[in-house]
Amino acid sequence: MPKKVVNTGSALGPYSSAVVAGDTCYVAGTGGFVPGTTRLVEGGIEAEIRQTMKNLESTITQAGFRLRDVVSTTCYLRDIEHWPLLNDVYSGYFGHEPPARAAVVVGDMPAGANIEITCVAWRGKDD
Repeated sequence: MPKKVVNTGSALGPYSSAVVAGDTCYVAGTGGFVPGTTRLVEGGIEAEIRQTMKNLESTITQAGFRLRDVVSTTCYLRDIEHWPLLNDVYSGYFGHEPPARAAVVVGDMPAGANIEITCVAWRGKDD
């Protein structure tokens, strides 16, 4: 089965926004960019987290998956103080059975972003 590539127009380098290989979708780091651009949303960290989650959902959908197919995420934050806000927004997207998750605090990110999330989604045979 050939791989499927998804490009959202927000990549800051030579990479795809997502790649589907068989029943698995690998989503590159997704940030709080205005859709189709490399410009971060305005409005502070909460707006950036909310846009990041919207962009992640949009990328997954373009790849032919749903958020409930996400099995693992990695969240990169510039400031650990944003952790509670991330949890509040994140839980609204993943509900009662959230994916496995890791979080990493980093010193800097491209475009001055405060958050980036990458994920892996898997579509089981019974879906």
